[in-house]
Amino acid sequence: MSQALPALPATSARATAGACTAAAVPVVVADTDRRRVVVRERLRFARDLHDLLGPRLLAITLQCELALRLMDRTPDSARSRLAEALSGMREIHEEARRVAHGYHCLSLDTEIEGVRNLLGSAGIRTEAEPAGAPLPAPLQTVLATTVREAAANVLRHSRARNCRVTVDTPPGEVVLTVFNDGVREPGRPCTPDVAEEGASSAAEQGLGLRSLAERIAAAGGRLTHGPYPSGHYTLEARFPLPVPSPDGPRAA
Repeated sequence: MSQALPALPATSARATAGACTAAAVPVVVADTDRRRVVVRERLRFARDLHDLLGPRLLAITLQCELALRLMDRTPDSARSRLAEALSGMREIHEEARRVAHGYHCLSLDTEIEGVRNLLGSAGIRTEAEPAGAPLPAPLQTVLATTVREAAANVLRHSRARNCRVTVDTPPGEVVLTVFNDGVREPGRPCTPDVAEEGASSAAEQGLGLRSLAERIAAAGGRLTHGPYPSGHYTLEARFPLPVPSPDGPRAA
């Protein structure tokens, strides 16, 4: 006859169960952390694609519509607009490749010049001043994204005839301001949260401005935007900028 195995004491059983549970906890925590990393990366990628494709595709659409209107009257102008649209599609292809490989970095001065040309082609007189001081590459990318989103909103949601883009660098910060005179319904200045609680026209901008505000906040900055009773609309983004020591870096 086979002999039954002796039963473990209750204290030993509890100790064994506790050891198994303790060993499983790090595995669960590690799996949760991995999932969070994946979710964050997906959100970052989705945000980058939105910031990249939205304004650029809008610009290309406007250029094609303008080319269609000019086709019979001024074929040369129409061909020029189509060439700009084709160039924009090539830029989107290249930037999408960079986003996919994690190389997404924009030049602020290049973006300001592109916005000047884009708004000018839509009949909006645009004054644009590049940054007066060198800025870190990651900050330039956030600023360039802000300029791009602001220009897209001017085209989509305003009747602007004039627009002004400025980048100021007072001590300790950098301030980007985008001004236009095409407010449809003058109101009061507002913060992003106030603006997105409003009517459907504000809700239409909500995703882009909300995404932009999150990106700016992640870089340590703050976004404010809103219409004024005078009939103009101002978007302002402020970022901290370390002031270099007058003595330069100290030796270790």
